[in-house]
Formats: sequence, structure tokens, C-alpha cells
Amino acid sequence: MKKVLKIILNVLKWILIVIVSLVVLLLVVRFVGKKINSKTPNGGINEEMYVDINGQQQWISIYGKDKDNPVMLYLHGGPGYSTSYVDWAITRKLADDYTVVSWDQRDCGKTWINDPKGTEITPDVMRSDLCEMVDYLLDYFDRDKITFLGMSWGTYYGCDYALTYPDNVECIINLSQCVDNKESSLALKQAFLDWSEGDSEYHALAEQYDPLLLDNLSDDDYQAFEYWINAAPEKRPAMIQSNAKLAEVTEKLKQQTGIIMRLNEKYLPEEENVFDSDVNLVAAVIFNPYYSLSDLYKITQYDDSVDFNIHSHGFLDTFSLKDRTEYKMPIYVLQGSDDDYGGVAKNYIDSVNAPDKDFRYIAGGHMSTMLQSELLASFVDEVAEKQQNLTK
Repeated sequence: MKKVLKIILNVLKWILIVIVSLVVLLLVVRFVGKKINSKTPNGGINEEMYVDINGQQQWISIYGKDKDNPVMLYLHGGPGYSTSYVDWAITRKLADDYTVVSWDQRDCGKTWINDPKGTEITPDVMRSDLCEMVDYLLDYFDRDKITFLGMSWGTYYGCDYALTYPDNVECIINLSQCVDNKESSLALKQAFLDWSEGDSEYHALAEQYDPLLLDNLSDDDYQAFEYWINAAPEKRPAMIQSNAKLAEVTEKLKQQTGIIMRLNEKYLPEEENVFDSDVNLVAAVIFNPYYSLSDLYKITQYDDSVDFNIHSHGFLDTFSLKDRTEYKMPIYVLQGSDDDYGGVAKNYIDSVNAPDKDFRYIAGGHMSTMLQSELLASFVDEVAEKQQNLTK
């Protein structure tokens, strides 16, 4: 018996030694990788800092291979969903042509980690933040204009600013262009109806699908729904019992969730994930030069539905670009071929008046424009060359 116990203890000892050795090795490899990625290119720039934007310390990183290159502000998606823990490995591929500023917008990413304000997010707050950030960057780099690189929500955000303050924006490059939330939702419903022709079961589901269920609520009813969804689970039944309209809405929402899940499973391709990228995004997380291990842990605790408190019914509708088509700067769009139901984004860019414009589809869905980083870098390189020619 003692002999068996001794063998077991010996095996456990070696298992522990192997685990500790692997952890130490991983930490050493991460340390070396971070050091390499923290280097500043000769003649370039590699910085990170917190900037006071409307009372919150908001985080930016700056990377470029030539300080004389034009400045690009990357506007991430969401709203309220920064991917700075990983996207640095993609945006750095644009550093031959631009000095890229990545910004973790209010209450998300490293901004949230450092200073979780819990602000009530309104369109005015977000617009004011972007105004202050652009003013800061124009002063910091001593430039008259900057370029926007918008992704998803960031395309709304950047275009809205550029249409209001055209003198500050040199060029817009948009990935996964958004135009009008309601129009896109209705276009998806129409796509489901078209795809389900000849299939009575799924066509009936498509007809029952109501993509504007929450949009069509009154402000009071929407606020009641918002309180309900943010409440602790044990409190929700009592809230429903005391509010007949809320009970009706939550029951309809439950039905709609089932409908959209079945339609999505039947007709929509699977969403891309980190393994569909031409960049090793797992390695990008591990060797991120801006995130400590503590930061990486904290960001896993982030919940945009709680920590990013949108306090505005129809928030995205406020940023709608529908019928706003007069641009004083060039606009270029890269769009996933599976991410433009009814051609809403293409039709919009076709209607735009701008000094120069381009709209290009690539194979894939909503995230394809970032995950296919080589195509993105090539597209941005073309834009940079066009911009140089336009300014000659």
C-alpha cells in the first residue's frame, strides 16, 4: 500500500512540475512577444495613453511606421464593444500607409477597465466624445484633418461626424457599412420571405417575423422593458405580473426569438469566428503589447448589456444615414457579400455624392472585412494611393 501511495505521489509531483514548467514557459514567451510588439519602428510611433474625454479617461493606442503618414482614427463596432484585446494585430497591417489611432470608446475596452464610469449613454454623449477625440488628435499630431476607419457601428459614428464637421475629415474608409437600422431589419425579413418561397412552414415563420417589435414600442413601454431586461432574474416575474404591456412584449419577444433562431439556422451562413481570420488571433491576444494579464482577465468580465448603458430608445436610429448623401470627402466601403441584405449598403453608396467613392464586396459575412486582413490592407493601400493622387 505504501509503495502504491509513493508511486501516486511521485506521479503527482511530476505532473505538477510539468504544469508549473509550462506556465513559466508561457509567461516567458508572452514576455518576449510583448517586448517585440512594444518596439517602435524606426521613424515611426508606438504609444498608448489615456485622454480626458468629457470627464472620462479614455484609452488610445497609436502605431505607425512613418510619423509623416496621414492619421487614421479607428472607430470600433458595437456600440459598446471594443476588440482592442485582439484587433491591434489587424490594424497594424495598415501602418505602412497610416498612423493608426485605436480608441476604446466610452465605457468599453481599456477605457472601461481603467475608468468604469457607467455613464448613461445617449447620442449626444457619444457625439460629444468623438468631437473631443478628433480635436485632441488634430492638436496632438498638428494636422488639419484625419481619416476615419469605421467598422460596423463605427461606420454610423464616423459618417455622422463627417457629415456634420466635413472640414476635419480627409477621407472615410468603412468596413461592413451600416445605413439605417430599420431598413436593414426589414430587408432581412424580405430576404427570409424570398428564400422561403415554396416552403410553407418557413414562409409562415418569415411572415410572422417582426424585426421592429422593440422599435415600435412607446418610450415608456421601452423603458419598462429595459428595466425588466436589466433586472435580477428573480425580480422579473413580479415585474411582468404588475405590467400587462410588459407581459405582452416579453411573450412576443420570446416567440420572435424562437422564430429568428429557426430562420437564421435555416438560411444564414454561420458567423465567422477567430479561426476564420488570416491572422492568428489567439496569438494576438497572448502577445498583445497593451494588455496585462490582469487586463485580459478583466475584459472577460465585461458585459456590454450592463456596462454600456444605452439610455435612449432608438439609439441607432439617431445615427441613421438614410437620405444623408452629400459628402465633402471621399468615402470607400468594403462589405461582406453575405452582409448586405437587399443591397441596402450598396444602394446607399451608389446614391452618395462625394469627391471620390468606391464600394467593394468580398466573400463573407459581417466580420469578414476585418478577419480578411490582407484584403483589408490591400484595400487601404489603394485608398492611400488615391488620396495621394487627389491631393497632388
